[in-house]
Amino acid sequence: MHATTSLLCNTAKWLKKVTYLIIYTEYNKRCNMPLSVNIFRHYSDSISLSIVIMLLLDFFKKKKKDNGYSKTLPPELIRQIVLYLKNDKKSLHSCLLVSRVWCKETVDLLWRKPFHFLYTCNKINTSVFSRFKNSKSIINQRHCSKEKLQYQATNLLKTYLLIKHDKEFVKKGIIKEKGERITFDYFEFLCALDLHELYCAIKYWNQWNKTNSKFNKENPLTFKSVIEYFFMNTPKLETFSLDTKFILYKINNKNPCSFLTEVNKYDEDDRNLYQWDNYILNLLTNESKFLLETTQFFVNLNELVFTVNEMKSDILFSLSKICHNIQKLIITISSHIFVSKWKWKENYISYEAEQLTSLIRSQRNLVYFELFDTLEVGISKILNSLKESQYNSLKSLIFNNIYINCNSEILFYLQFLQNLQELKFNKCICYRIIMFNKIDIFDEEKNHEKGLWLPNLKYLQVDYIDENKVEFKELSFILSSILIRCSPLIDSI
Repeated sequence: MHATTSLLCNTAKWLKKVTYLIIYTEYNKRCNMPLSVNIFRHYSDSISLSIVIMLLLDFFKKKKKDNGYSKTLPPELIRQIVLYLKNDKKSLHSCLLVSRVWCKETVDLLWRKPFHFLYTCNKINTSVFSRFKNSKSIINQRHCSKEKLQYQATNLLKTYLLIKHDKEFVKKGIIKEKGERITFDYFEFLCALDLHELYCAIKYWNQWNKTNSKFNKENPLTFKSVIEYFFMNTPKLETFSLDTKFILYKINNKNPCSFLTEVNKYDEDDRNLYQWDNYILNLLTNESKFLLETTQFFVNLNELVFTVNEMKSDILFSLSKICHNIQKLIITISSHIFVSKWKWKENYISYEAEQLTSLIRSQRNLVYFELFDTLEVGISKILNSLKESQYNSLKSLIFNNIYINCNSEILFYLQFLQNLQELKFNKCICYRIIMFNKIDIFDEEKNHEKGLWLPNLKYLQVDYIDENKVEFKELSFILSSILIRCSPLIDSI
């Protein structure tokens, strides 16, 4: 048995080595330049062995049929390769240069999220959130210059502006009347747009403009004009975000460029990040009628990420009218809003939670829901909307830094989410008084497992802290114990 297993493993390794050897040969046959080593790094561990075997056998059969010569790899195999590299912009650029077939299979992946690629730093290995602890260490690890980033951002935006050749941009001298010929309509490939990344790109365009005489310095590029241009011309957007927590980078195990994370004010004044967020949200709110009419921009939207701290009630309401296919929703209903009275803060949060529930209820198939930073006053409304409208579809439920003092109520709503597969309480906050007074789930006389059964739950994380930001191990232990006993697929955390 051991010998057979060893033989199979060696065969699998050999097949995968042959696969990327063919890739390397194919590239060198077309281009006299080295292929990015990232193509081969970990490649043999990520591509499906069955797919490799099937495609390689087909490839060798064609070679034999053509007297041992084949002009190129089959598109199916090329697609598998570039799909593996979908988050590696350097290697994708290399693939573009191999041949026309490789270019065709690669270009859509490279232009799915170009602004995200613009600010992705593959060479920085520190945590995405390190900037909050030791910003100097991030600055010292920069591997790109600000001038290079400005140049790349300018070229990226210029490419988009030349696609449709909008008369307003020509009139202001931002682009020439007869511009360069663009090979593709890159709007057709655009699937992810983050407003923070777009704002920074516009900022870098204007900075580059100050030292580059080719552009009109008297008419800087404005965020309002660009976002309207993108709204009108993007037909296949899937992910729309204003992600100042950089959650999407964390999910993809990437690090945002430090130049992106440090943007917290305008060049022309001293407005800070709090006000900057308001500027973007107010602009979206003011354009809400325009948004409602521009349904093509949102018709394919399946992922919405709003992690800014400011009030989003109006924009959430507008989106609830036009977005009905969101599958992943990541949002902050912030407890950090500055108001003079605590009661006013609760009212603001309650109202925003109400608008969020409208958005949740309007979705046909919400699969993933992640919430940040809210007070308990909004939790019941949100969970009730999930219970009533998404009980069949919801598979992931994640709470981050949420104030929860009534955990028994959370357990009540969970019993209706039978298809839940992932449940996380990450740094959720609870007052220790519930333990001292033996209330909530510390009340041993109550049956907190009544009606609770989560047959599909596979991943569980329970991590509570108290009002002093100290680990609340007792609560984490009790809540996780209850959930484990009611989840047959989980033995431990």
